[in-house]
Amino acid sequence: MKQSILVVDDEPSTRYLLRVLLESMGFAVQEADYGLDALNKIKENEPDVMIFDVKQQNDAGFAVCKPAAGQKTAVLPIVMLTAKTQWSVFTEIVRGMSTHYLPKPVVGKELVESIQSVINNSLSADLNRSFAVGD
Repeated sequence: MKQSILVVDDEPSTRYLLRVLLESMGFAVQEADYGLDALNKIKENEPDVMIFDVKQQNDAGFAVCKPAAGQKTAVLPIVMLTAKTQWSVFTEIVRGMSTHYLPKPVVGKELVESIQSVINNSLSADLNRSFAVGD
């Protein structure tokens, strides 16, 4: 089964380019144009990873990535993309989240490496939780 990715960006051209790149590498891709749309799509069909543009016109960007505990997105691996490069801002954002941060424009190889890394980190966390329950 293909790994699924939800691409969330308010720029249609960026979503298209990411879709083409990711599908050519064997991923199944869904698109959302803003955070609340992404939350609805996650409820319908939970992806393995979300690629999320931090700065968006319609909502608070990364605030959507920090939902209340217990929601599906609380453990969803995320790769954040942004044209902003103020690292101090993003240090606070990604703390405690299964997240990678990449500046735009993104290089395909770096994006795929980040996707694989957040998936692997998420799987490790799931295994640790499973063993903790059975101990």
